[in-house]
Amino acid sequence: MKHTIMIGLVSIIVLIFDGCATPGMPGYISDTVSNFDGSRQINMDPAWLYNSPMTLALFKNSKMPDSTIVLIAGVKGTHSFSEGKSLHFNIDGKLESFSAIDNMTDIETAPDFYGSGVYIQASSWSSKRYLITKDFLSRLIKADDVWVRIELRKDFVEGRFSSDAPTTARPSFRDFYDRIEKW
Repeated sequence: MKHTIMIGLVSIIVLIFDGCATPGMPGYISDTVSNFDGSRQINMDPAWLYNSPMTLALFKNSKMPDSTIVLIAGVKGTHSFSEGKSLHFNIDGKLESFSAIDNMTDIETAPDFYGSGVYIQASSWSSKRYLITKDFLSRLIKADDVWVRIELRKDFVEGRFSSDAPTTARPSFRDFYDRIEKW
């Protein structure tokens, strides 16, 4: 009985999240034009790595060099990222590492939420920004097996990028890439 209820709940959640591109949802992409200077900005909200406390987000502004993209790596909880090369990718067995463009780890607290009978407790998030290229983004979304590791000062966290499950990062990365290709 419990198993049947759990399957039903998971099915409902998947139906709610699958294909949703609404503001506030993991991986939501916004595309705006500045009234101030006419620059265009595309922003992808953080989306999960499969079965992991990690999220990845993307940002690009039309004033940035064409091939440059900002990747934001986040970890649930209050953590300090390591200095130097703290973001690592294993793309089909080939390793590539990045140093953050931020000196300090950004730590934010998301407020608790109560709505429609659902309560989500407040949580802290730690993040840093990294510069990647459009070519690197293409390799990430086309690869068969991608794992990500963030080095923290006292530990590390890992997650699987190569998943197309609802609310995971790879489907939104594909959509982001397609949008910037049309600029």
